[in-house]
Amino acid sequence: MTDERRVSARHTLWVPIEIKQGEEIQMLAVSRNISETGVLVIVGAKLEVGGRVDLKLQVPGQSDEKLAGEIVRVEVNEDDPDGLWRYRLAIHFDTPVPQLVPAFERLEQGGS
Repeated sequence: MTDERRVSARHTLWVPIEIKQGEEIQMLAVSRNISETGVLVIVGAKLEVGGRVDLKLQVPGQSDEKLAGEIVRVEVNEDDPDGLWRYRLAIHFDTPVPQLVPAFERLEQGGS
C-alpha cells in the first residue's frame, strides 16, 4: 500500500505565479511542479496551512489563469533555507484546470 494521494499527473515546471491572500499579502512565487489540481511553489514568506489564496498563473503560450485555492502544506525550502525562496507551499486549486494540461505537457517537453 502507498501513501500517494495525487490524483493528477505532476509536471516539473518553473512557472511565475502571483499569490494574494486578503488585502495585505501579495507576493511572487515560482512553481516547482504543477498539475490540474494543484501546485507546489517556492516563496519568500511563510503562510499558514488552511489559508485561502488567490493565484494568477502565467503559463507561457496561454492567457493568465486566475484561480483560488487552499494551502495544504508548508515546509522549509531545503534548497534555499536562508535565501529569497525560503518556503515551499503546496496549494490545492478549488477548481481543476484540465484545459492547461496540454500547455504543461508542451512546456515540460521543452516547447514554448
